[in-house]
Amino acid sequence: MVLNKKIWVAVGFIIVAFTSILVYARLHNEQSVTANTYQTWQKTFVTRQSDQATYVNAGVDGKKMAMSEAQGLGMLITAQAGRKGWASQTDFDHLLAYYQQNRLVVANQQTNLMNWRQRDGKGAWRTDAHSATDGDLYIAYALHVAASVWPKQATTYNTLAKAIASDILRYEYNDQQQLLTVGDWATADTAAYRVMRTSDVMPSVFTSLAELTNDQRWGQVSDSMLTKLATLSKQHKTGLVPDFAVVTKQGVRAAKAKEVATKQDGHYAYNAARVPMMLADSSDQRAVQINRRLMHFFDQQTQLLAGYTVTGKALHKYESNVFSAPIFYAAQSDADRYGKLYKTGATIYNRSVAQQPYYDATLTALVAVGGFKND
Repeated sequence: MVLNKKIWVAVGFIIVAFTSILVYARLHNEQSVTANTYQTWQKTFVTRQSDQATYVNAGVDGKKMAMSEAQGLGMLITAQAGRKGWASQTDFDHLLAYYQQNRLVVANQQTNLMNWRQRDGKGAWRTDAHSATDGDLYIAYALHVAASVWPKQATTYNTLAKAIASDILRYEYNDQQQLLTVGDWATADTAAYRVMRTSDVMPSVFTSLAELTNDQRWGQVSDSMLTKLATLSKQHKTGLVPDFAVVTKQGVRAAKAKEVATKQDGHYAYNAARVPMMLADSSDQRAVQINRRLMHFFDQQTQLLAGYTVTGKALHKYESNVFSAPIFYAAQSDADRYGKLYKTGATIYNRSVAQQPYYDATLTALVAVGGFKND
């Protein structure tokens, strides 16, 4: 009996040890994969403009292009990588310097918004002098995250974040509807003033900016935009929302083809693809329910394809990490509920980000470093 007891104790010890080794190996492998994803993204897309400034190259076919969206996402990725010890403060500051060198001027007045695009055209670096709200939000939030990662510079980073937040509400805000417009060019005298980009609904970011600035309008923006997004979510049993929506006297509707930007305006396409990620960290029940409806639709698909009509018809027959990465990020927030999507979503790391377009690679890298979490 004593011998049997000793044997069972030994067996139990072996099982515990083996299980611990497996858990360690899995966690170590995950960290290795995500670290490699960031490092490959950084080497592939972060491009030197000068000794002190870098930008995220969103160009194709060998042409260089910077965008506020790319710069903001790049700054957020770098700040999150810094939290993990994969990036340095200098890496972040070089991206920050490029933003500071490319701020928008409105009516001869320097703003804290970024010119939405700079591109190489016939040997000259050309600037498109308007803003894009999503990029400005990303930059402001990245600075706020950086303040917690590198606390010695917290005052500087948070001061800049506050200045951007203030200018967003000055130049990119529809005060009648309490929603963010798509850019400074969407002024009150244009139809674009009533357009909402669904991926601009970022409740966790709005909450952070509200706490940082003590400006109650950020809470109003979050409430208004979430309410409108929830309405769009309920308009179809799929729960899918369009790239752009238009606010009318009757409520809110999906944009029509080419009403804003492309023929995909009214579909769940390359803007709306970010929605699951933008809502995943929010505890607001509207955000939770919108994401549950989206995730239920995706959970029923045999393959996650690159976009859908809001009624659920696939737009393309191929896959894209632009769509898969945000879904995987949302699945991570509730792996028990979304086990299938969590398991299949990890395949976003199967293909090197060096072999993917900027947008696919950048959303993949953002997921790898922790997305929009700031803790």
